[in-house]
Order: sequence, then structure tokens, then C-alpha cells
Amino acid sequence: MPSDVIKIAVEVNSSKPGAEKLTRELAQYGEGFPDIEFYWETRTAALIDQKGHTVPELARDCDLFLIAGGDGSILESVRSIYPSPIPIFGVNIGSLGFLTAVGADEVFEVLPRLSDGYLRNSPRLALEITIRRGHHDDVSIRHGLNDVCVSRGDLSRLVRLNVSMGDQLVSQYVADGLLVFTPTGSTAYSLSADGPIVSPDARVMGVTPICSHSLTHRSIVVGLEQPIVIDVPDQDHPLIVQIDGKDAGSLSGGDRIEVRPAEHPVVLAYTEDRDFYTILRNKLKWSGSSL
Repeated sequence: MPSDVIKIAVEVNSSKPGAEKLTRELAQYGEGFPDIEFYWETRTAALIDQKGHTVPELARDCDLFLIAGGDGSILESVRSIYPSPIPIFGVNIGSLGFLTAVGADEVFEVLPRLSDGYLRNSPRLALEITIRRGHHDDVSIRHGLNDVCVSRGDLSRLVRLNVSMGDQLVSQYVADGLLVFTPTGSTAYSLSADGPIVSPDARVMGVTPICSHSLTHRSIVVGLEQPIVIDVPDQDHPLIVQIDGKDAGSLSGGDRIEVRPAEHPVVLAYTEDRDFYTILRNKLKWSGSSL
């Protein structure tokens, strides 16, 4: 970061309780510290009658992106920020999340220490998702930080999906759905589906079935050398694909999804005293005791 003035982009999830209060406190704080300049995302700016900017503009022109809300707010913003290398500093309005760095009550302890290098960057593996529909002539490419989910949607039916690593068949999965996840996404939907917890600096991807029809199907973790390929066999109902919880369309028989590591990482910023394992202990209430 520059040593003179630190330009901080601010996006606050206005639907969260306390959003306007935090935004006003940040604006007031900025008036007393000439070495920090806040630049407001459009909807955030409307909370305090300030000039607003689009997320891509902020990602291009600022040194740090402060996103206040929850993990979902960060994932939503990543869709607009990517592939910018700007560090994302998450402030949770509520309880501690896996992606957010501090709570709203802690942010004003962090801001004065930014010029001292108090934040450290944590580059996270992102996914490049290629969706090929029909005879594979209809191609769309998306990016995600956490996971790709193929499921039955609201229908009470099983899905059948053929999964390969490159050109090597792994298995046909019969389940409620299937997840391809990053190390960052291992503590999201995959964790609730009994997937493994993976350190965020690991260079791997994983596959987790959701309520598999086979008791022997378990999560698998693989390297990045080959794409994970999901082929959709013919079935009597369309499937839904979601990327980081956001709908990315429907799938039919003959469609294919290829998931590989993206060229650029997503950069998250954390304080020096809060690392991945500290967050795990706090979030999952690991005490080291049987009591």
C-alpha cells in the first residue's frame, strides 16, 4: 500500500442491521485522518449522501476494498471485483464469518494501523467454470471463489452425474447434488455436506456429493493438473447449476461443466493476529477439551 494516503473502497450491505450506523462512523472517522481516504460504492454512498462509484471503478483505483456484511456479501462483491488483485478486507456485521476478518466493533482498531503493515494478504485459489450446453457450441465461462453446485433444485428427485478428472472417469454420482469446491469453499456448503476442511493455502480442488445414494461415495481432494469434468446424462428433469450460491442457469442431458483453477487468485486481507486456524477455533468452538 502507498505510504502517504491509503485509498479505501467501502461497500456496506445496506440490508444488514447497523449498516447505516457503521457507514456514518467510517465517514466521520475519515474526516479526522488525512492519511486515509474513503471512496463509497454507489448504494453505500446513498446511505450518507456521498458521491458513489461502481465496484469495478473502486477495484481499479483504490488500495484496499472494505466490504461490510457477511461472507455472502464478500462473495457477491467478488463477482464484480474479479480479476482485480485488490485485497478484500471483510467486516462482519454480526457474528464472525469464515471470510470476514474482523467484527464491526474492531474495524476502528485496525484502520490506524494500516500504514504499519498490520494487514497481511491471503491469496485464495479461484475457479474457472466452463459450461458447455447442447452440442457444446453454447459455451459460457464464469469464475467463483467457493464452489460450483449442481443439484435438482426444488424437485424431490435424485440427480445422476458422471465425474472425470481430465479424461479419467471417477464415477457416476447418484445424489441430491454435487459440489466442486476450493480450499476456501471447504468451510462453506461442502462442510455442511460432510466434506473435509482444507487449509486455504493448499493447491487443490475437491468434490463432495450431497446426500449420496451410495454409502461408499465420499469427498475426494485432487490436484490442479487436470480439470474436474461433470457430464450430465439424459434425465427426465433439468438440473440447476450455482456458483458461490448464485444461479448460473439450468443443465440438461448432454451438457458439460469443466472446472479448473483460474488464472488469478482472489486476495483476502486479514489482521496479523487472526489467521485461518484462529477463525476455525472461534467459528467451530474448538476448545481442546471434552468438557
